[in-house]
Amino acid sequence: MDFGKLTWIFKRMIKDAYAEQRIKYDLLKKFPTLSIDGRVEVVGPLANLKVGNNVKLYNNTLLHLGGMPWCEGKGRLEIGDDSFIHQNSVIYGTGPHGVVIGKNFVCSQGTAIFASVNDYTKDYNSHIFKPVRIGDNVIIFTNVVVSAGVTIGDNAVIAAGSVVVSDVPPNTLAGGVPAKILRAQIKTNL
Repeated sequence: MDFGKLTWIFKRMIKDAYAEQRIKYDLLKKFPTLSIDGRVEVVGPLANLKVGNNVKLYNNTLLHLGGMPWCEGKGRLEIGDDSFIHQNSVIYGTGPHGVVIGKNFVCSQGTAIFASVNDYTKDYNSHIFKPVRIGDNVIIFTNVVVSAGVTIGDNAVIAAGSVVVSDVPPNTLAGGVPAKILRAQIKTNL
């Protein structure tokens, strides 16, 4: 490998590390009670983000806040007090409705939440935007996908590996592909 190529790689690594630290600085300045454990990537304007008190973001979390031409320049992501977004999770709060999450939310590893989907009936650049609403005291276990247009009620629990494509009522356990109500009237200890 030549010296010019090594220099370019080294400069790129420094630039990426600086950008990562800048994101952390900007987030912690705007949300002083936020805790960040590892690398967090934020796409879009911070003006589209609202974070409650004592929220923790873990390593390799991606928060997409919209603001791009493909999402009509709009986006919204709200995360309520005392919530945890664990490793390798992705939240797309894109479009005019975005994602609104209540307090005491636990989002396990590998979860993906989307307020938009590609409109395959048109072309790959077209999108459909629908709000995602997640209530208070909700637990979403590992590797769950929450689709655009879904509302998950207070105190609901979503089983690992589920794909949530329709609303989940409060106080229920849902799971499967697609997710269905497995048990009603559960009680969480949040």
